[in-house]
Amino acid sequence: MTLRRRQELVQIARQYDALVITDDVYDQLQWPSKQNAEQSTYDDPSPSLQQALLPRLVDIDRWFQGGAERHGADGFGNVVSNASFSKIAAPGVRCGWAEGSESFIWGLSKCGSSASGGAPSHMTSTFMTQLLSSGELEKHIYNTLQPAYARRYNSMNSALERHLLPLGVTLPQSDRNVVGGYFLWLELPKPLVAEAVAQRAKGEENLIIGQGPLFAVFGDERKDLERQVRLCFSWEAEENLSEGIQRLATVIRNMLRDPLSPSDTAASRPSLPVGRY
Repeated sequence: MTLRRRQELVQIARQYDALVITDDVYDQLQWPSKQNAEQSTYDDPSPSLQQALLPRLVDIDRWFQGGAERHGADGFGNVVSNASFSKIAAPGVRCGWAEGSESFIWGLSKCGSSASGGAPSHMTSTFMTQLLSSGELEKHIYNTLQPAYARRYNSMNSALERHLLPLGVTLPQSDRNVVGGYFLWLELPKPLVAEAVAQRAKGEENLIIGQGPLFAVFGDERKDLERQVRLCFSWEAEENLSEGIQRLATVIRNMLRDPLSPSDTAASRPSLPVGRY
């Protein structure tokens, strides 16, 4: 989402006095989209990475047009950021945080789960306090997570360019300077639809992918997700990512040639959950 679109979303939330809850769990997992871009480290940060980052919606709500304290506002703001340490420390860390205006966070701190004991995960919270105060979490993100996920992203993206783009598959937002997270989204060539491709991928190639409609918001009338699939580059072993893309290319090629004639090859294929989340 561009900076202009983010500002417009905040303006709409203010106009209708709505609260936007952003799921920012992957926000720290970002890197330059170009493979030859210099990767930042904790001790020697890359200017290109820092300059490419966009402010979050909660940041925009703080300063845009006077922020939550602008004339006529109640001070609570219209955006709260919801994040988790489970994506940047370890999968089993059931601990997170919320960010918002000072008034909103004060009110949130008075809810039952906080007022009755501080947090549901006391011990985990003490661990995270040590990681944050020592600076070790930042080092882990910059020196371990970002390089590892960037390498996996580039590996999958290279396979996509070789095997899927020639078949008419496209990458939404392919011109982004910064990428990140765990996933890549693809748009299938017409007349293919995501549900059918996912079924054929599982049946023919023993390949699990995420079909777009699984991630739709209830009541959303858009139909674009019907032709989109989500692939995960963080779960499967790095050396298997290219094979997973090649299996998907085989399915798409067969469906474009003959959409009603599945082959029977799954029995000899080990499972590759490149769409797992």
